[in-house]
Amino acid sequence: MKKFLSLVLVLAMLLSMISVTALADDGWVELRVEAYDRTIAGFNVEDCWQLHYAQEHFGDPNKIKLVYVSIPRWTEGEVLTTQLAGGTAPDLCMTYNGDLINQYIEFDGLYQLDALLEEYGPNLKAFLGEDLLKFGQQDRDEDGEKEQWFLSARRLSVANVGNFIRADWLKALNMEKPTDIASFEAYLRAAKEANLGGQRTIPMHFDLYESNPLYNIVRFADAFIDFSQVTEEDWFAYSGLHEMLPGSKEAYRWFNKLYHEGLLYENFDINDDTATDSALLNGYFGFFSMQPDQPWRTDKNYQKEMEAAVPGAEWVSVNCFKNESLGKHLHDQYAANGLSIIIPKNGGATTEEKAIAAVKYMDWMAQPENMFMMQNGLEGINYLEVTADGIPTKVQSADAVPDANKMHAGDIVFISNGLYHGSDEKNAAVLALAFDEKYHPAITESYVHAGTDAWTQVSFSVPIQAETDYGAMIKSKQGEFLSKVVTCDPAEFDAIYDACIQDTLNVGAAELIEAQREAYLDGEFRGTFPGNL
Repeated sequence: MKKFLSLVLVLAMLLSMISVTALADDGWVELRVEAYDRTIAGFNVEDCWQLHYAQEHFGDPNKIKLVYVSIPRWTEGEVLTTQLAGGTAPDLCMTYNGDLINQYIEFDGLYQLDALLEEYGPNLKAFLGEDLLKFGQQDRDEDGEKEQWFLSARRLSVANVGNFIRADWLKALNMEKPTDIASFEAYLRAAKEANLGGQRTIPMHFDLYESNPLYNIVRFADAFIDFSQVTEEDWFAYSGLHEMLPGSKEAYRWFNKLYHEGLLYENFDINDDTATDSALLNGYFGFFSMQPDQPWRTDKNYQKEMEAAVPGAEWVSVNCFKNESLGKHLHDQYAANGLSIIIPKNGGATTEEKAIAAVKYMDWMAQPENMFMMQNGLEGINYLEVTADGIPTKVQSADAVPDANKMHAGDIVFISNGLYHGSDEKNAAVLALAFDEKYHPAITESYVHAGTDAWTQVSFSVPIQAETDYGAMIKSKQGEFLSKVVTCDPAEFDAIYDACIQDTLNVGAAELIEAQREAYLDGEFRGTFPGNL
C-alpha cells in the first residue's frame, strides 16, 4: 500500500511538472498575487468570483494564469517578511510595512518599475497620478534622479478612525453624548454601575495590536498631550513615540485608573479578534474605536448583528477626545498614499516576464470598467440597483450573497483604497450608498467627526535606517509598556512608566528620534503638526 501511495505521489509530481512545463512552452505565465484573508465566512480568497472574473477577462486573453495567494491581514508584515527571506513570496505583493519596503530597496530586492510602467502601465500611471507615484520614488544610486521602486495605492478617503458609543445606553442613563474626557469618563462609570451589558458589561474597549501596539490607544492618549510644550520639530522627531511627549504620562495614568475600576476590557493586551467580535455582537461593549464605517460594514455588520441579539441596541459616533491645550478634538487621517505595492525579485523566483505580467494586471485593473466590476460585482447579486450616476446601491451584506459571489473589493482591487467611481464627488457619495439606507445619517456623522480637527499622519520621504534597524525591538517594548503601565499597581505607576520609557529608548528609540529629527531638519518629511491647525 505504501509503495502504491508513493507511486501516486511521484506521478502527481511529474504531472505537476509537466503541466507547468506545458504552461511555459505554450507561452503562458503564472502570476502569483498576494491577497489578504480577513476570514469572512464563506469567502475563499483563493477561489473567489473576482479571481474568476479577472482570469476570464484579463488572464486568458494575455496567457497569464492568475493565482491569489492568501495571507492573513493582521499578520501580513510578519508573513511577508518570512516569505521574502525564504524566496517564496508572491510575484506581486502589498504591505503596510514601510520599513520592510525600505529594507528590500536597500538590498536591491525589488524590481525597478520606471521602464515597466512606461511601457505596460499607462492606465495605472494615470489612475495613481504623479503626486502619488512620488511616494514610491527614491534616489538609491544617488545620481540626483529618483527611481520608482514601489507603488502606493490611491487612498480615496483619508478618514482613519471613528469612535462609537451606545446610543441606547446613553438613553437608559439619561445622558447626552460626551464631549470631553470628563463626560466620557462619567459615561463609562455610569454604564458599569448600571450593568447595561449584563454581568459581562465592558464600558470601554481597545486592543493592543501586535504589529503596532499603541495604534489603537494613541488616539485617546493624544488628547492629553500638552502642545504648549511640543514644537513641530518634536512632533516629527517623536513620530510613533507619542508616549514620550509631554502630557502623555497622564493619559496612561488615566487608563490605569480606568482599568482598576473595571471600566476597560480586561484582555486588551491579548489580540483576539474572535473574542472582540463576540463581545461586540452580543452587546457587552459600551464604546469601541475602528474605521469610521466599521459598525455598518457588510462583511462584519456589528450594528445589525448586535441589534438582532439586543433589540434596540445602537452604535452612534461620538467626538469626545478633546485636547484641552489646543481646544480641539484631534483626529489623525491618512496621507493620500495607501498600502505599498511591490514586485520582489524574490531570489530569482520572479522573472522579468512575471514582473511585466504584474504591471499589465494592475494596468488592466486601473481601467474604469474593470475596476467597477472587481469592486462592485454583479447587479442583482452583490447590489440591487444603480443611481442615475451609475453608482451601485442596495449593496448586499456578505451573508446575503451566495458563497460563489462573495468578494472583498479593498483587498483584491489593491491599487485603490476605497471604491472608485470616477470623481471625488461620486467617491464621497459612495461612502454612504454602500450601506443600508437607514444607516446613512450615522455613517455621515462618523465621517464628519473623523475629519474634524484632522492632522495628516507623519511619514518621511527618505528611508529611516534606525527604523529598519530597531523598529521591531521598539514595537516589542511598546507592547510591554502598554501592558505594564495600564495594569500595574497605581502606587507603582510612575516608576514603571519611567522604566518602560527608558527600556524603549535603550533598544533603539533614542537613535530613531534623532534620525527622524534629522529627516525633519532636512525637509524630508510629510504630514501635519496639530499645533498648526
